[in-house]
Amino acid sequence: MSKKKNEQKSNVPAIAQSDELRVADNTEELPAEIPAPIASANETAAADPRRVTEIPLNDADENMTGGYASVNATRHSENKTLWIVVAVMCAMCLVVGICCSLITAVYMRRGQNPPSINPTDGSGAVAAVVAARKQCVAEVDCAGIMRGSGVVTKIEGNNIFVITNRHVIRRDNGDEDLGGAISVRFFGEDDFYPADVVGYSTLYDIAVLKIAHDPVYKIYALDSENGTAFARDAEYAEGDAVVAIGNAMSMGIASYDGIISRASELLEYDGKMMPVLRTTAAENAGMSGGALFDMSGRLIGIGSYRMSSQSGGVTHEDDVEDTGFAIPVSIVYPVYKQILRYGNGGEIDGLPSLELSRSSSSAIGQVRLSLFDFGTFSAEYNKGRLTVNTVDGNNPPKGISVGDRINKIGDASVASDICKLVGELLCYRYNGDGQSLSIGLDGKSAAVAERYRRVV
Repeated sequence: MSKKKNEQKSNVPAIAQSDELRVADNTEELPAEIPAPIASANETAAADPRRVTEIPLNDADENMTGGYASVNATRHSENKTLWIVVAVMCAMCLVVGICCSLITAVYMRRGQNPPSINPTDGSGAVAAVVAARKQCVAEVDCAGIMRGSGVVTKIEGNNIFVITNRHVIRRDNGDEDLGGAISVRFFGEDDFYPADVVGYSTLYDIAVLKIAHDPVYKIYALDSENGTAFARDAEYAEGDAVVAIGNAMSMGIASYDGIISRASELLEYDGKMMPVLRTTAAENAGMSGGALFDMSGRLIGIGSYRMSSQSGGVTHEDDVEDTGFAIPVSIVYPVYKQILRYGNGGEIDGLPSLELSRSSSSAIGQVRLSLFDFGTFSAEYNKGRLTVNTVDGNNPPKGISVGDRINKIGDASVASDICKLVGELLCYRYNGDGQSLSIGLDGKSAAVAERYRRVV
């Protein structure tokens, strides 16, 4: 049995390991040449299915009509032209797309106008404000000792201007010059960049920094051409919803919502009275110099102070909650503008000398105003009216007497909002270049401080 199997295997033609495929011996060889004339394709196929029929190129389209291989050789040039056109169009689209993306990236990264917000969307208003405005808030570091916040206001070339509190850039709350120890970190970035001090006002606790930096991510400058996000005449009232954004606990930018508790009041800080607005939005440590926005995304204040269980030398029996204070935009804006224009790296000068104090006979307080080349007097709020109660005998004001009622200062009517009153005065500067400061009086001609002129 095994011998038969071996004989059968020996009859199988073998294929040698070679580059050429050899034909088995029992296969009939094809003739070396095809006799002419060539028979028709059908006849040849019927005679010998192993033959290959060649069809002249000119007759290809007429004979190859099966749909899979009917191609005219003359169409190759047309296809080439079509592909060239397609390639050129794709290249053009790619170039246009890249250019548009680059332009958009530049304007989005360094855009002056922050995104608009729909204040009527009550359900998502807070989230909308946070999403649109957190790119405007930065972290401020002072020699690793003081940490606070800042608000991006202007971008000019590669310079970014940031508002913060004066007390944020003081070493240990002292007046020691920090030199180049101040640095700022912007939205989404990892590094801090050195900042120069443009100027500051210790009395109003406002400072302006300048940082030479090209931002990596998009940030928005509030002091833009349309003037809607940062304007001194922004209106707000007690009970309005607000959002505070800042470097809370020095752990990065965070947001807190609340309402305006009081639109205008005096707060004792660092031995002086500050005109502020009160809010329930948390102003935690590190948020000094941060932003307070309304539901339209307008900057209405710079978050600056918080009440603790021990503030101002007074120990409260219970812990204080939901009580923060912001310097209102009516004061921030004119001080910021004067620092930008006249700042020389230190204390800004030329502002009207103004002192605020509480009074036992007034729920609002009193104002003491001392103007060079004009005189010094004090006026007290009573029943919403500002009445002159003292004049300085050594430097009496021109045209103002005790008992006079002041109804207008500059362009603003006097009302019970002491913050707006102070803000109006801060629009003027000694030897400025605008109209003179006039003080309107009931039943009398206005008193005019000629040397104080409007600059904001």
